[in-house]
Amino acid sequence: MKLRSLFLPLGVLILSGCSGGVMNDTSNIEIRALNMALANKAQELKLTYLDTYSILLANTGKPLVFFYQPDGEHLSELGYLRWADASLIPYIKFNKITCAGMVGDSITRRVSAVQMRNPIRDATWSDLLAIKAYNMGVDGETSGDVLRRLDQLIQPDIDCYFLMIGNNDLHAAVPISQVIANVETIVHYLQTQSGKPVVIQAVMPLNR
Repeated sequence: MKLRSLFLPLGVLILSGCSGGVMNDTSNIEIRALNMALANKAQELKLTYLDTYSILLANTGKPLVFFYQPDGEHLSELGYLRWADASLIPYIKFNKITCAGMVGDSITRRVSAVQMRNPIRDATWSDLLAIKAYNMGVDGETSGDVLRRLDQLIQPDIDCYFLMIGNNDLHAAVPISQVIANVETIVHYLQTQSGKPVVIQAVMPLNR
């Protein structure tokens, strides 16, 4: 994919904080607060935390408009390529991951925003990551919704789960403390049932 060459991998960002963002945008203030809590929980549980918030920001600390679709929430083709190149692929290569479970809401599910060239078709996570990958994202899901389908997430060939959840919780005014409790339960279930690592990803900023 020629577009991929536009972005040099920046490496995996571990526990690097959630600075930046649009300071007068209450939604992004809430997202940064959630991400700080997620980073702290990942550290407590000895999990990898990927700062997938900062990778979509300009040097000014504001989200880059071309990473987003017009709604300011869902990612464009360039946004998905950025996510893959700057966060996921470096981690996958370093840890020799061969099969990923991508767990989340519509931000995870709508990777089809990327178009493959030969032949022209919607991309999958397998295309972007160059490994086998299950798209386990569901539109509109909250962390509580993920809890209700945990048994559907276990696949024997997955050797790492990438979890991004919480955006819809904030939209629904779910307290951050409850989101963190749900995430901890999700992580515990996936680890105990699969024996595989879980990577917690930051919730991405809104371009509003």
